[in-house]
Amino acid sequence: MLIANSFTVDAGPDEVYQLMLDIERVAPCIPGAELVGRRDDGTYDAKVGIKMGPLTLSYKGSVAITEQDDDARRAIMHAKAAEQRGQGQAQAKMTMHVEPTDAGGSDVTVESDILVTGRVAQMGRGIMEDVARRMMGDMARCIEAKIAAQHEPGGGADIATGPVGGIGLAAGVIWDRVRGKKEGEPGS
Repeated sequence: MLIANSFTVDAGPDEVYQLMLDIERVAPCIPGAELVGRRDDGTYDAKVGIKMGPLTLSYKGSVAITEQDDDARRAIMHAKAAEQRGQGQAQAKMTMHVEPTDAGGSDVTVESDILVTGRVAQMGRGIMEDVARRMMGDMARCIEAKIAAQHEPGGGADIATGPVGGIGLAAGVIWDRVRGKKEGEPGS
């Protein structure tokens, strides 16, 4: 399944691109994600937990940036994980691209080619797209806050952000579906 998301950040493209490459700083911006270790080859061990309706999904796996083109501000990240309670698996190839806006900010595009098996695959493409859209929105706000913190007097220290709760993410997606709204519409 291919899911494309985009968001705009009020910071220069080089700064945003460098942050997007910093898995340790970006991971806390991804709802339910947590890094649990780093290997010598630059691959990170990670856990992701999300509650979607009656399903509580916990995955354990790895994530790494496998390609990057600094001149084009484009990178590819691969993630793979296995469900900790069940037979499900997830794999994702995420292509990130950062371009400047006319206003001096950055447009970030993330195309995710996702393959899932097990219980989460039964949720359907629509819900998975809604969850991905919500996650990207949360991630964009968190990245923007991290960059803004760097520009404050005495900045440079990263803001303290723990993993964004996956339960709140799922509840928001379900509530938006009940109300018939999609991310970006007024009131969402």
